[in-house]
Amino acid sequence: MKIIMIKKKGCNPCKMFEPTIKNVAKQNSLDYKAVQVEDMPENMRPDVFPYFYLLKGEDLLESWAGTNLRKMSKVLSRHVSNFSFTE
Repeated sequence: MKIIMIKKKGCNPCKMFEPTIKNVAKQNSLDYKAVQVEDMPENMRPDVFPYFYLLKGEDLLESWAGTNLRKMSKVLSRHVSNFSFTE
């Protein structure tokens, strides 16, 4: 599985949360990729940052926005067996 983080230049929540999501990916053996929204086509850009996609192969399992740790944990625990996260 892979987590893709959509981030925006100058977005402080993106900068602050990126180490956390990288750590979560590492702890749960997930691939991680970051994409700058400025590099995306206008019609595909989310409205809220950071924005996350959880993929299994080519399939989108779920997406969510923001830096709420509880929300992130709930999403990932639905899809990642034995999900764990320690800050």
